[in-house]
Amino acid sequence: MSKTKREVETTRHIVGGEELTLTEYAAYMSALSVKPLLTVNETANLFDVGARTVKKLMNSPDCDFTVSASGKGARKIHRASFEKYLMEHALVADKEV
Repeated sequence: MSKTKREVETTRHIVGGEELTLTEYAAYMSALSVKPLLTVNETANLFDVGARTVKKLMNSPDCDFTVSASGKGARKIHRASFEKYLMEHALVADKEV
């Protein structure tokens, strides 16, 4: 009995309840890295932070990376602005130490 390609590949991550192979995970992360607007969960996956942390950052007074999307109360995260926000705040944290 031969194994399928999926069974042979080592799994890397579970995204949205689905287990992905390393190849599938790499393709997913690559797609997220060029997507301009992200959901909270996509942002958490791409930047390796928790969804709660992303939501807290979205509610912070100096948040400038959210965009109102269609739908009741729906907000998306502008990926490039979020990257800039993280870089600026990481530099401030380094200076304070």
